[in-house]
Amino acid sequence: MYKEIDHTADVAYEIKSESFEGILKEILNIIKENYKPKNINCSIKHTQKYKIAENEDGLFDVVNDWIAAIDLGFFPIDIRKHSDVYISEFCSYKGLEGEKFKALTYYNLNIEKTNTYFYTKVVFDV
Repeated sequence: MYKEIDHTADVAYEIKSESFEGILKEILNIIKENYKPKNINCSIKHTQKYKIAENEDGLFDVVNDWIAAIDLGFFPIDIRKHSDVYISEFCSYKGLEGEKFKALTYYNLNIEKTNTYFYTKVVFDV
C-alpha cells in the first residue's frame, strides 16, 4: 500500500508492506502509474539479477537501475525474490504518456521494520 504525500519540490510517497519485496513492488507500481508506458512489448524482454541487502542502499540501487533502464528503452514490469537474489523483468516499450523521475533520492530514505510491516518514505527527483 502506498500513498502520495506532500513534498515541496519533488514527488514523495509513504509505503507500507509486509516485506522488502513488497516495498519494491509498490515502488514499481508508483513508477508505472507515473510514467504510463505505451506499447509494452514483452517479446523483447530481459532480466536483471540483484544481490542486495534489504536496506536503504539496496532499495536505492534497484530503483535507480529501473529508472536508467527506462531511459534505455526497457520498462521494469516485475520484481521477485528467488533465494537471496531479486530478479527484475524488463520489456521494451514505445513511449511514455506520463511524468518521468530523474532519480530516487536518499532524502529521508529510511526503512523501518516492525514485527508485521516494513515502512518507508521515498522521494523522487523530478
